[in-house]
Amino acid sequence: MSSNWCSIVRELHLLKDKGFNFKSHCKKRVGNGKDTRFWHERWFGDKPLSVNFPRLFALELNKDVSVAVKMDTLVNHSFRRSVRDGLEQQLLVELSTLLESVSLSNSQDRWICDLTGDGVFRVKEVRNYIDDMLLPSHSESTRWVKYIPIKINIFTWRARRDCLPSRVNLIRRGVHLESPNCPLCSSCEEDVPHVLFRCDLAQLVLRRICRWWDLDWQFWSSFPEWQSWFSSIRLSSKVKNMLEGVFCVAWWSIWMFRNRTIFDKNPPSRSAIFDNIVSCSFNWCHSRCNRIKAKSP
Repeated sequence: MSSNWCSIVRELHLLKDKGFNFKSHCKKRVGNGKDTRFWHERWFGDKPLSVNFPRLFALELNKDVSVAVKMDTLVNHSFRRSVRDGLEQQLLVELSTLLESVSLSNSQDRWICDLTGDGVFRVKEVRNYIDDMLLPSHSESTRWVKYIPIKINIFTWRARRDCLPSRVNLIRRGVHLESPNCPLCSSCEEDVPHVLFRCDLAQLVLRRICRWWDLDWQFWSSFPEWQSWFSSIRLSSKVKNMLEGVFCVAWWSIWMFRNRTIFDKNPPSRSAIFDNIVSCSFNWCHSRCNRIKAKSP
């Protein structure tokens, strides 16, 4: 088997472990029955006939007999012995009755995928099915802060959906890492909420932002908790939108600091993070707003 096929088979096993068995959605649509194995392939019902009728399959001499050959004779024609009265006879009658509804044609046998309406396999539709099943769903609408650059909005959107390459997420995707712990504090596994809320560095930065804006700080462990707090703040809509932009800049700055800590030879200084947030927030908000002046710390 080529390396490409090995990779595909490996991914199919990984998807099965996550609850998606792609093979269960693929079965044979029988035409003339010449290319479909009667006992082994899933062509009639949800399971192969060898699974539904194991006692009869055990009597079969030609385990790989095709549907065409089997349908051309009696079901028990190639059995190694006659079926016994009782359960075996009952199973034979049941199978024969089911096969009475099967009608072969002159067309070729072909594989179909029941994830699509017409049975034709399409990568796009299967991908959408996998995404809908495995990716987290989000009922909240996408938030877009007009006072900050697009890249910051996109970053925050990805962070809210847990799509950043944190160490926990990388390990879930099969990336081998020496440790799942946060590179900034080394005390906990690094997921997105930890980096942006629970880590000591994140708490220090967010606390200073609240002090800057004369707000009561409280501990948040996730975006929903922060959103609940943010919704309770009484500010004008424009000022509140700017404040949200400042928090987005803060999260982006924390993530950039995290990346530089991991990848740069000379790690940056923590003391510069807050000053950088203030500077970037002021410049970006000032350039995008003519009426509201950014507050000074």
